[in-house]
Order: sequence, then C-alpha cells, then structure tokens
Amino acid sequence: MEHSRKVLVVTGPTATGKTALAVRLARRFDGEIVSIDSRQVYRGMDLGTGKDLAEYASGGPPVPYHLIDIVNPAEEYNLAFFVRDAFAAIRNIAGRGRLPVLCGGSTLYLDALLRGYELPGNALPRYVPGVPRQRQQGGAPSFQPPFQLEALTLGVYLPRETVRDRIEKRLDARLEAGMIEEVRHLHNLAGIDYDRLEFFGLEYREIARYLQGQLTRDEMRTELLTRIRQFAKRQDGFFRKMEREGVVIHWLPAAEADGAAEALLTEFLAGRPLPPPQRRMSDTFYGRKTS
Repeated sequence: MEHSRKVLVVTGPTATGKTALAVRLARRFDGEIVSIDSRQVYRGMDLGTGKDLAEYASGGPPVPYHLIDIVNPAEEYNLAFFVRDAFAAIRNIAGRGRLPVLCGGSTLYLDALLRGYELPGNALPRYVPGVPRQRQQGGAPSFQPPFQLEALTLGVYLPRETVRDRIEKRLDARLEAGMIEEVRHLHNLAGIDYDRLEFFGLEYREIARYLQGQLTRDEMRTELLTRIRQFAKRQDGFFRKMEREGVVIHWLPAAEADGAAEALLTEFLAGRPLPPPQRRMSDTFYGRKTS
C-alpha cells in the first residue's frame, strides 16, 4: 500500500454552508475540492443536487473541483466507482503538492473513504474496531483502497431548528430559480425516464411525480420539504454512528467556523497534536419537537 495522504474533510447536514467553508479553506491553504456527493457526479442535475458552482469562483481565484459533472444521468454510478475516482483525485491533487479538501454530506460515501471500505461484492459484516470494512457492491469491480487517509474532519454545526428553516428557504429559492424546469429538461430533452428520475430521490422524485400529475405543486413542495428535513435527520444519525465507531469529527458552530477551522488545519498540516473535539454530535440531545 502507498503511504497515507493528508486530507481535509468539510462535512455536515444539508444546508449548513459546508461548501462555502470548504472553498474558503481551499483558497487559504492551496487546496482543491473533491465533492463527496452521490448525485453531483451527474451532468445536468444542478439545482436539485445543490452544486452551487458559483461558490468555487466567488471571493477570489477559482478553486478547482473534482467529481462533479463526470457522468450522464442515464449511466450507472455507485459507491465502488466513487471510491475509485475519489482516491484517484486525492492522489492527483496531493501529487501536485496541493491539499485535497473533501467536501460533502453523502455520509456513506464519506465513511467509505475515511475508514477504507473494501468492496469485493460480499455482504457488509458487523463493525469490529480495527478491522477493515467490506461492503457489497454489485455491478462494479472489486476495490481495495490504495492508501490510507490521514484526515482532519470538520463538521459545520447549526441548531436543528435553524437547519430546518434554512432548508425551507433554500428549497423555495431553488424552485424559483428553475428546479422544476431542470427536471422537465432532463426528461424531455435528455431522455431520462421518470423511473430513473425517481431513483435519484428527494427533489427529482417529487418533481417527477408532480410532472406526471400525481401531485399538485403545493403538495409537491410540502412533500419535498418534509423529505429533505428527514434526510437531514438521517445525516445527523449517520454522523453519530461514525463518531461511535471511532471517526473524530470537530463540530464547529457556523458563526465561528472560519477561525476555528483555520487554527485546527494549521496545526494538522504542521503535524502537531490536535485538541479533542469540543462537541460531539453523538452527545447532543435536541429534546422533543414541540411543534
């Protein structure tokens, strides 16, 4: 196995501002971004996946990015293809003396990279500390990580109610910006059938149902808002699981994220020991929802 590579990870639930933070850190520390998102790999799926490509060029020189717009929506792309491409991108970036910045909220994909999943086509065994994970992945060649990642993992933290509000505002902004038209274009002009669009879930599933007359526009928005909020809770649950299984995540309050992230990253790149995380998602209890 090759020697390990140092990487920065910026993650968190949807709508917490992780892309903007990753771009700022990449620009400050001479990095390039590797998208950790199971749907941003597809061309033409822009608003629905939240690519926010303008972020990479805002506030300074454009930041290079990888694993965005690399396959057509009709093509098969899964976890095995992703880890293959992600490790290749990380090797390429590090080989040019730059910092790989892994950014995204597809938690399974992130976990596969950080903990070195092997993908030989067998069932995923029970987790045992210190034992490499194996995960079933049909339709793709077997994969073994070519090197380990030495990662500083930062999570952008916002209170759950704030995330819920941001999800709603972002959804309305994307609908206004043409997200329905994006899905209609994928079906009518790109030839992606409705079953395939529904396979992509969330925005594409509910808008496809709307375009087929199964939902009114108001019903589509309501259903979609509920499902995205549920998705954010599932992300939260997976982050808790990752922490319980040994992944160290430094959760940074969004308002303080820039300064705290720069301080941690400076120490990490210098090889100095880092303080323990001040917050653990697995220790955070939100209380019962009152409304």
